[in-house]
Amino acid sequence: MDWIKRNLLFVVGLAVAGLFLLAAGFYLYQSWDGAQTAYSELQTKTSALDTIVSADPFPNPENLKQVKEEQQRVEEFKKSARDRFGVQIKPDGLDNAAFKGLLESRLAGLVRDAEKTGVKLPDKYDFTFGEQRKVLQIPDKALVPLVLHLDDVTDLCRILYAARVHSLVSIKRTTVGTNDSNSSTDFLLAKKVTTNTVTGAAIYPYEIAFQGFSSELASVLAGLRDAPASYNIKTLNVERGVASDSSASSVPMAAIGLPNGFNPSMARYGVGPYARMQQPVAAAAPTRPNEPVLEPKLLRVTIGLDIVKLTAPASASGTNSPSAAPVKNTRQ
Repeated sequence: MDWIKRNLLFVVGLAVAGLFLLAAGFYLYQSWDGAQTAYSELQTKTSALDTIVSADPFPNPENLKQVKEEQQRVEEFKKSARDRFGVQIKPDGLDNAAFKGLLESRLAGLVRDAEKTGVKLPDKYDFTFGEQRKVLQIPDKALVPLVLHLDDVTDLCRILYAARVHSLVSIKRTTVGTNDSNSSTDFLLAKKVTTNTVTGAAIYPYEIAFQGFSSELASVLAGLRDAPASYNIKTLNVERGVASDSSASSVPMAAIGLPNGFNPSMARYGVGPYARMQQPVAAAAPTRPNEPVLEPKLLRVTIGLDIVKLTAPASASGTNSPSAAPVKNTRQ
C-alpha cells in the first residue's frame, strides 16, 4: 500500500492505459467485422463486373446504342397498339346522381334500339345492372368500374343489334364491389378483371348469349372482328334454339287484302274462293334422290370473350367529366 501511495500517479496512469487498450481492442473487433462485410460486398461486385465484362454482346457504346433504338421501337409499338386496342379513359368527378342519370339514359336507349331493330329482349331486362337500379347509394369506388362495364355492355348490344339477331338471351360480366349479388345469373362468378403488369393492359371477361340463324351468327362474329375495341373470343357454343310463342309472327288478314267479313273456317275446310290460301304448301322435292333439303334452324349461341383495354395516357385523364357532360364511350 505504501508503494501505491508513493506511486499513485503511476498506478492511475497504468489503469487509464489499460482502459484505453480495452477500448482499442473492442474497436479493432468491430472494425474487423465491418472489414469482412466490406470485403464480401467487394467480392460480389467484382463477380458482377466480371459477368458484365465477359457478357456477349459486350455493353460497348455500339451495343448500348442498339439497345436504345430497340427501346424506342418498343415505345412506338406501344403507341400504335393504342389505336388497335381499346383505351379505357376513367371519368373524373363521377357521383351517384351522374351515374344514375347515365345508367337510366343508356338502358332506355338500349331498349329503344332493340325495338327498332326487332331484337327481342328478356322481360324487364336490366342488362346486368338491376342491383344498381335498386339501391339508392353506390360506393364511390365502384362508380368508375361500373361506367366501364356499362360502356362494354352498350358496345356488345350494338353489335348484336347491327346483326339483327332473333333475341338476346343474356349478358354476363364480372362483379363490381358488394352491390352485385353473387347469386345472380348476370355475373361470371369464377372470373374477374385482370391487369397485365408488363403492358398495363386490363382484360375484362364477358359472356353473351343470343338466338339467331347462322347468317346472324356470322354477322355477330364479323362485328366483333371489325369493332374498334379488341375482342378476344375464348369460347363459342352453338346449340339448337327454342322459339317462343310470342316471337312467332302472324300476318293480319287485312294486310293481305282479305275482306272484313272473311271467315277463316271456310278457307280451312276448302269452302269459298279463298280455300287455297289456308292449304299447306308442300316443300320442294329434291332434284336428286337422297339429296337433303336445307332449311334454316334457329340457333342458341353462347360466346365467351375478353375485352383488352390499355390504360389511357396521363394527359387523357380528366377529359370526361360526367358532372359536366355525359361519360364518353371510348369505342364510339
